[in-house]
Amino acid sequence: MNKFRYISGLVLLLCGLTVSAQRYERVVKDNFWNSSRNVSGIRQDSVSRSYAEAYGKYETGGFRDTWQAEKGWSTGAATASIRHLERLSLKGSFSFEQTEGYGMCGSMFIDPGFYPVNMLEFTPGRKSLQTYALDGGFSYDLTPRWRIGAAMDFESANMAKKKDLRHTNWKLDMTLAPGFTYHSGNFAIGGSYIFRKTSESIKAEQVGTSESSYYAFLDKGLMYGVYSVWSGSGLHLSEAGVNGFPVKDFSNGVALQMQYNGFFAEAEYLRTNGTIGEKEYIWFRFPGNEIGVVLGYRKDGEQFRHYARIDLGWKGLGLDESILEKVSENGVTSVLNHGSNRILTQETISLSPEYELVGKKFEILVGADIRWKNGLSSQMYPFVFTQSLMNWKAGAEALVHLNRFDLGAGLAFRGGSVKESSDKVTQDSGVQTSPFRLEEWYSRQMEFLTATRSEASLSLRYNFRKGIYLQAEGFWTHGFSLPQTTDSNRLTTVLRLGLSF
Repeated sequence: MNKFRYISGLVLLLCGLTVSAQRYERVVKDNFWNSSRNVSGIRQDSVSRSYAEAYGKYETGGFRDTWQAEKGWSTGAATASIRHLERLSLKGSFSFEQTEGYGMCGSMFIDPGFYPVNMLEFTPGRKSLQTYALDGGFSYDLTPRWRIGAAMDFESANMAKKKDLRHTNWKLDMTLAPGFTYHSGNFAIGGSYIFRKTSESIKAEQVGTSESSYYAFLDKGLMYGVYSVWSGSGLHLSEAGVNGFPVKDFSNGVALQMQYNGFFAEAEYLRTNGTIGEKEYIWFRFPGNEIGVVLGYRKDGEQFRHYARIDLGWKGLGLDESILEKVSENGVTSVLNHGSNRILTQETISLSPEYELVGKKFEILVGADIRWKNGLSSQMYPFVFTQSLMNWKAGAEALVHLNRFDLGAGLAFRGGSVKESSDKVTQDSGVQTSPFRLEEWYSRQMEFLTATRSEASLSLRYNFRKGIYLQAEGFWTHGFSLPQTTDSNRLTTVLRLGLSF
C-alpha cells in the first residue's frame, strides 16, 4: 500500500489536477495507438487523463474451473495516467491486489494454462495471492515528423498455500518495447522491437507424518502425464540440485503500425523459447511462434463516433522432453543429455471483432470472440492423441450517462465444443499400456470450458464533485446442462472508490 501512495503522489504532482467527466478507459479506446505495442504513437492524440482508485471484490458459486476458489475476495488499488506536454507524452500505471481464495486445489500455477505444462495437487485449502503491476512509457518529438518512445510493463506475483501439501510461487512478467513513429498530416507509420521475459517457480513441501499420502500430477498436455507422490522423480517438484519447479520463457519480436485518417493496422511477430528446469536439469523445452494482427477504424460524426476493431491471432508451440541420465563417477554426479522427444504440439487461432457506437450520453459495444485450439500429444510410443477445442462468445454492453450517474449493463453468451481421437502409429510395437490421463479432472474441466452459459452484468457509478466517484458492479454467470456440477451459478460483486483527473 505504501508503494501505491508514493506513486499516486508522484502522478498528482507531475500531472496536476484537472477534473473531467470523460473516463480514462474511454480516452485509451479513442486512440488505437494507446493500446498498441508502439508507445511513441500515443502523441497521435492530445487528450490527457488520469485516475486512481481502491476497490474490493467478492466472488462465490460452484460454476468454476477446477483450479478456481469456491469463494474468495480481493482488495486492491490502481492508478493510471496519460499526459501530453509540448514535445513529450507520458503514459504509466501502477496497481496492487491482494486475493484470498478458499477451498482451492488443482493447478499449482498462478496463471494456469499460460505454459504448456501444468502441475496439479488435490488437497483443498486456502491460497493467498499478491500481484504488483507497473508500466510506463514515453513518446518524444525528435523533429516535426519523427518521434521515438519506449515502454516497459512489469508484473510480479507471489502465491502461498499452507495446507497439507504446501507450495509457494513466484512469478515475473516483463516486457520492453522501444519504437519510433513517422507522421505527416493524417498519415503515420511506426515500428517497435519487443522483448518479453516470463518466469514462475513452484516450491513445494509436505506437512504431515505420512510420506506417501499426498499426490500430485504433472500434466504434459491434454491432461496426459505423471501421477505420483509429490516427491516422485517423475514430477520434478523435489529434484536434488534444483530449487523447486522453475519455468522460464523468453520472447523476441517486432511490430509494425500504420494509420491513415481513421484506419489503423498493426502486425507483430514473436519468437519464443522456454525451458523448464535449471542448470543441466532442463527437463522440457517449448519453442514457439506467435503472430498478431489488429485492424481498426474510427469515424467521427456530428452526433456519434463509430469504432470497429478486429483482432486476429495465431500461436504455435511444441513441447520437447529431454532424455537425461545421471552418471556418478568417483563420487561426482553429472547429467548426460541424450536428446529430446517432441511430446506435444499446440496451435491456437483467435478472431475477435467488435463495433462500438459512442454518443454524448451513451456508449454501446457489441462484439464476439472465437478461439480454436488444436493439440497433438505423443508422450509414449506408439500412442497418438489429438484434441480440437473451440470456444465462442457473443455479447453486448451499454453505458448511459445520466447527470452524475453512469449506468452500465451487459449480456453475453458463451459456449464451446471439444473433439478427440486416438491412434497408434504402428500396431505391432508390443506396448499395451497407454499414457496415464487424469480422467475425472479432465472431464470436469472440459465441461466448464465448453458449457453453454449466460453472463449478465450491471454497474452503477455516481460522480461526485472534483472527479471523485463511487461505483458498484455485479456479474452473474449461469451455466446450462452441467451433469458434473451441482451449482450452475457464479456471482461476483465489486465496489470501487476513485478519483478521475
